[in-house]
Amino acid sequence: MEFRGQPFRYMEKILKYFIWAGLISICFIPLIVKSNYFFPYIVPKTLAFRVITEILFLAYLGLAVVKKEYRPKLNLVLVLFFLYLGSIFLSSILGGSFYFSFWSNNERSEGLLLLLHLFIYLVVLSSFLRRLKDWLLIFEASFLSSILVSLFGLGQYLGADWILKSAGGARITSTIGNAGYVAGYLIFNIFFGLFLFFFRRNKYLRLYYLLGILLQVFIVLNTLTRGGILALAFSLFIFIGYLVFFYLRENRLVRSTGLIVLLMGIIFTSLVFLNKEATWVKDNNILSRITTISVESTTAQTRLMTWQSSYQGFKEKPILGYGYENFYQVFDKYFNPKIYRHASSVVWFDRAHDIIFDRLITGGLTGLFLYLALLLLPLYYLWKYFWKKKTASNYLIPIIFTLVMLAYFIQNLFIFEALVTYIPLFLSLAFLSHFSPDWSGKFFKSKKPYQLILIMGIIAFLPVLFSVNIKPAAANKTLIDGLVKRQLREYQAANDQIIKAIEMNTYGNQEYRQQLAEFVIKMVDNQVLNKDWREAIAERAEKEYERQIAEKPWNARNYVLFMRLLNKTYQFNLERLTKSIALFEKAIELSPTRQQLYYEVSYSQLYLGNYYQSVGNSQEAEKLFDQALANSQKVIDLNNQVVGSYVNKAMILLGSGRNEPAQLYLEEMDEQGLDYHNESYLARLANSTLYSGNYQRARDFYLEITELVPDKPDYWLDLALSYAYLGQQKEAIKIAEKIKEFGGDYVEQANLFIQGVLAEKYGE
Repeated sequence: MEFRGQPFRYMEKILKYFIWAGLISICFIPLIVKSNYFFPYIVPKTLAFRVITEILFLAYLGLAVVKKEYRPKLNLVLVLFFLYLGSIFLSSILGGSFYFSFWSNNERSEGLLLLLHLFIYLVVLSSFLRRLKDWLLIFEASFLSSILVSLFGLGQYLGADWILKSAGGARITSTIGNAGYVAGYLIFNIFFGLFLFFFRRNKYLRLYYLLGILLQVFIVLNTLTRGGILALAFSLFIFIGYLVFFYLRENRLVRSTGLIVLLMGIIFTSLVFLNKEATWVKDNNILSRITTISVESTTAQTRLMTWQSSYQGFKEKPILGYGYENFYQVFDKYFNPKIYRHASSVVWFDRAHDIIFDRLITGGLTGLFLYLALLLLPLYYLWKYFWKKKTASNYLIPIIFTLVMLAYFIQNLFIFEALVTYIPLFLSLAFLSHFSPDWSGKFFKSKKPYQLILIMGIIAFLPVLFSVNIKPAAANKTLIDGLVKRQLREYQAANDQIIKAIEMNTYGNQEYRQQLAEFVIKMVDNQVLNKDWREAIAERAEKEYERQIAEKPWNARNYVLFMRLLNKTYQFNLERLTKSIALFEKAIELSPTRQQLYYEVSYSQLYLGNYYQSVGNSQEAEKLFDQALANSQKVIDLNNQVVGSYVNKAMILLGSGRNEPAQLYLEEMDEQGLDYHNESYLARLANSTLYSGNYQRARDFYLEITELVPDKPDYWLDLALSYAYLGQQKEAIKIAEKIKEFGGDYVEQANLFIQGVLAEKYGE
């Protein structure tokens, strides 16, 4: 039985408008960017998707109650994704970190929470859009959105940064913020455009689709994303081949043109790779990017080592894996130290950057099997449906959707998904669901379950809206307010806002505490700021990081950052060095090959050794110095190709007062071609000598640094400090006067320093 009468017809009409508005709005989510959010390209999109989906769900349930035709069908796609969800939930429960598996974080904004919303999205799409003209309309909306994304990208290509500056330098990132995601998103829509081109007969619309496709192909190429370019090129090559040899084979002009295009593509590609050292190839960003594909490149080597770590982790938990958002556990445990090449190396991965290994780690063989089944089985039934028609021209739909899935799979062998690629993926899956088996029973035809779920949904809507969207958004924006105040040098207000964000107690707290720690580390050495305040924020940061470890005790990154915080703030509490050393013992069990852990513990041992030296306990000091040297040598043993590791050992030697061995070691580095004469390494060496009291050596280092980078006032401050401690007051004051030229807080710092020099506060 269904509801009848004029009021219910109006209700049906209104609900349909709501659903159409929601589905079309979701297509335009990739255009959302809001700079007042932490991760402005990701978080606003996800919040919008979640809110719209939650409203859609209620509207759809209302429609399902009113009209039985719209009640969901138990089709293959829904069943497979539901089974995948169940499998991943089980893996996450057993993974030991369900809270983060469910909520994720701001940077990824994924987790089980997003998968649940995608399931709702899939249900609504597959149940509400029942006719081809409905699907053409939704593909139109997606295609229009992709054109707008491409136009923003074109503005970036043309250098119109006033529209929206690229987040990827020369690579187009448009409103999506990541070149790889731009490529993945546009590839889907290029094929949606092809679908529309062949199913619309209006010549003006066809011209619009053709121009839109060409624009998007151009943007994909200029994302300089190798995986995306290869995936698109391979898929389009097959599609043109299908048109030439099957779909349009009766049209001689089209066939001849197509053959010429294919041959030219093959010839051009061959010429490019045969002449990859030629100037015309190297000077072209796209061609040089493609021809530099090599397993020897840094990116490729990092990927391969990450996949090796993934495989080691998979062997431990092959059936169900580690749970969603828990890749870091495997990466930490089996971290390959060769990934770390220099201080700016990316060494913290939370994804395997490969669709196979990501699914194996998060869900094991079960999760991988179900996910691949979700991608492949609907295609099998699509082909089966059209195979019955027995004409090559009828294979257009299967060809288009097979190729878009193929392109998606190829690109995701080198990257991972995001909301902007999930949306067109689930559009495709929902469309394919109409060609898949349907096992709907009486439960799905009765209105009572939908009435019950609708009542429950209405009751839960506001609490869910607040806890899932409003509260996390408020915390996110509060953090950004704090970061803005930090840039404005309103430091106390900045600290208060960051603490306020943390106290909101949302899933973003792990990231917010990281921001707090980084803020405190920068503040503690700022002598202009009140000492009591600096001590207080250091104490608060320490307490927050104790909570950080308690919440996520398997994350080696938390230990590294906590140890760094303790090393930078031990001037207020010497016991922090002992705590840092104790943290190392726990962390090394999680990630025995991470160089960063050995770096931090060696600093803790060095600083603590210097303390014992200052109080006359030379025996304990020497013991700690030896341990610090042993840990710095361990880093070299893990990967002897990193210059920074040798610099670190030299720092330990200098910092522990072993000046002659340090000098010999630096000379040996010069002889071996280990170049440490750059800003980063010299700054570390200078800092080590300054704080160990070797002021003459510190002065020499800072003189070299200020010649290399004369525009950074902090180096001049430390040079002045070195002169002051050497008793060279005239030179110290001369440098301080120069520091005033930088303006701002540096004027006050320089004046305070000069007063200290004149009061003979410093001296050998």
